Amino acid sequence: MTCLQTGCNSKSSYKKKHRMSPNIFRAPTTRTLRAALAVLVAAILCLLPGVRPAHAALPPDGAAPLQVKTGMYIIDLSDLDLAGNTFSIAMWQWFVHTDPDYKPYETVEIVNAANFATEAGFEEITGATTWSQAKFRATVHKQWDISSYPFDRQRLEVQLEEGENDASAIHFVADNENSKIDTGVTLEQWHIIDFHLEAEDHEYPTTYGDPTLTGTSTYSRVTAIINLERKSPWFTFLKSLIGAFIGFFLAMAAFLIRPDQLGDRLFLTTASVFAVIGNQIVLDSYLPPVAGLPLVFKIQILTFLTIIVTTLSQVLSSRLMRANRPTIANRLDTIAGITIFAAYSGEVLWLLLAATAKA
Repeated sequence: MTCLQTGCNSKSSYKKKHRMSPNIFRAPTTRTLRAALAVLVAAILCLLPGVRPAHAALPPDGAAPLQVKTGMYIIDLSDLDLAGNTFSIAMWQWFVHTDPDYKPYETVEIVNAANFATEAGFEEITGATTWSQAKFRATVHKQWDISSYPFDRQRLEVQLEEGENDASAIHFVADNENSKIDTGVTLEQWHIIDFHLEAEDHEYPTTYGDPTLTGTSTYSRVTAIINLERKSPWFTFLKSLIGAFIGFFLAMAAFLIRPDQLGDRLFLTTASVFAVIGNQIVLDSYLPPVAGLPLVFKIQILTFLTIIVTTLSQVLSSRLMRANRPTIANRLDTIAGITIFAAYSGEVLWLLLAATAKA
């Protein structure tokens, strides 16, 4: 090898010079030391064929992009935070391709993550095939759809994208056959009903300043999709609205008190208002803020309106009693109580049917 032969000649001439002049010692110059160090490094690189450049050798212009088959094995799925609009995930991701210079665990990123880390990355080369693996851990953004809560279904997405080479150089192919969720992954409030990967070339309306592109840029992306269904939705529904229903029944119980005892009636309706307010505070603590009105918020508003109507009818019947018209007052109480109860129950049932049909 040329690099080793050059080093041998330099050392030989140096030794000859000293045998001819045994009484003279010359310290090696800085230039000599640098040359020797360069020869040593070159020799080591020649003897170690496994040492490769850090960056991938991209396909030449016009060539097909490198096909990279990638899959995922999820080992942890937790912290589904509705109020914070996030969830946490940990997984092993593998990449099978034919370019030993491509290091996906150094260039792939999770684009919809609040933060992520690559905890391990390695590769194994067998013939012309390179098998790379990386362990990712991430906190991922998720805009929860709670319009039908607690009869909702949720779709979690983890978007992995090649961050350095565009789609003309790297193309991901989803390995759904080997992609799985570990059997030890369980969610307290959710059933995992489906998991699969989808690969696509994602286009951005910018070139990120790349002078070789115009208008847009495209990068290969693979998205892990996890579909969830809530466990025991009816129990969660009752638990979420227990305060509102208590408030409603307290307001209805006021009709059992005689119309001339307005103070006792108003005491119950006041207690019902506090029950509904307390329930709203609890809902706000764990549900995310949304633009529309979820099912539980609609029932909360309906309960408030029902309490208001109940209070007005009871005040009116009390005034009729004071006007010495007890028959009309009692009849108003009876009609109002039955009508309000039927209307409230029917409206809640209609909202439930609409929510469950949407889910």
